[in-house]
Formats: sequence, structure tokens, C-alpha cells
Amino acid sequence: MPTSPIWNPINAARTVVVIGIDFAASLANSLSYGLVRLGYSSEAPVGSSGVVQNRLKIMTREDLLIAISFGRGLRETIDAVKNASRRNIPTFGITNGDATPIAKHCDTYLVATIARTSFLDSYVAPVAAINAILVASAHSQSERALSYLRESEEQYAASSRWYSDA
Repeated sequence: MPTSPIWNPINAARTVVVIGIDFAASLANSLSYGLVRLGYSSEAPVGSSGVVQNRLKIMTREDLLIAISFGRGLRETIDAVKNASRRNIPTFGITNGDATPIAKHCDTYLVATIARTSFLDSYVAPVAAINAILVASAHSQSERALSYLRESEEQYAASSRWYSDA
């Protein structure tokens, strides 16, 4: 696996598309939302497999596909990675081992355990990994990130977005 830091392809990308299906959809949404807050063009397509396939059709090698899947991997996610790779679109994966399909098919990947302690996988480590990716991305483009975060804070302070007893 190449050791290029994740913020390099994120910074180089025109658009970052984050794919996570089923339980991983919440992780994809969190990562995409965080990237947008930092000033990156990012989205996490939701809905049917057609939504994912149609989004992939308009991606170019100037974009980045981040795929999140664990264990054997969901077919739709792995197919998206393979499709992107065939079209020379850079790919990055978040998965739980070096032998998973995400690790096998993505250009680079990050391993985050999902140790199962009950009937559900624990996403504590992937959430921490996503937070680390966001912090590293913010530090790699600190001026831009601070500008966007400052603007957001000013908008939030001046808006009626937050609940008030007044």
C-alpha cells in the first residue's frame, strides 16, 4: 500500500465523493459533511444503486472516490471502487483489514477496526479515523479551512438556526 497521506489526494481533488452503504452510510455522510465545512467540494450520494452509479459516471480523474466498507465488503461499494479504478479515478478506502476487498482494490486505504462486541459492529475506530482525516485535512490547508470555519461560525451566530428559550 502506498503511504501518501490522505490529505494529498483530498487537496488535489476537484470533488470528493464518499461512498458508504447501509450502516457505513452514516460514516460517509459525516466525512463528506466535515470536508464541506472545511471548504472542499464533497458529497456522499444516498439512495439506490442507480444514484451511486450515475454519480460515478460523471467523475473524472480529477476527482477522488473514498469508499467505506468492512469485512467482505458490500458489492455496490466494491463495484464502485473497481469502476473508478478502471477509469483512473483515484480511490481511497476505509476498511477493517489489509485483506479486505477495499484494501485490495483501492489505491490507498486506512485500517480502522470494527470489533464486534454484540450483534452490531462498533464504529468507534472508524469515527475516530474520520476525525483524524478531517483534522489532517484542515491542517494541510489551514488558511482555507479557517476561513470557511470562521464564516460558518459567523453565520451560525447571526442566524436563528439554534433553539432559544427566549
